[in-house]
Amino acid sequence: MTMLPPRLARKHSPPGADHWQGYKSDLDVKHAHKLLFGKSITEVQQYFADSIGRANELLYMPRRAFQYYVFAFAEFVVSDRAVSNADSASPFLKLLQSREQRDPGSVTEIYKDLAPYVDHVASNQDIYDAPIDIYGSFPKQAEAIRALCSPVETGR
Repeated sequence: MTMLPPRLARKHSPPGADHWQGYKSDLDVKHAHKLLFGKSITEVQQYFADSIGRANELLYMPRRAFQYYVFAFAEFVVSDRAVSNADSASPFLKLLQSREQRDPGSVTEIYKDLAPYVDHVASNQDIYDAPIDIYGSFPKQAEAIRALCSPVETGR
């Protein structure tokens, strides 16, 4: 198992109303707002046991809210609660890739802080009981995320 750095403290407080603008237009995001609004990463950990549901909500969440609460997901996926839980690890990686494709820059802007979590999941597919033939290769998914979040070489 790879070692994670000490828990990354979020430098910001939970996103305020201005960072949730438009949340009412999507039922999933409206539900996420009800669960998460005004709460810290620590306070919302319990909700990430439903990783598939949270991943869907995070995918469509306004950018600043996403950029805060994705760290709650990251903390959950590397916790003891996620051991033997492929349905936490796989949605986490797929969320990051899908979110960056859907909203370019939303993951790239915070990738430096997310990278240890992505690397941990990618390096420990076995602890999640995630067979490659069902969930795909976590290392390959992590590489795709890194590629999406890396600056493009111009060849100059």
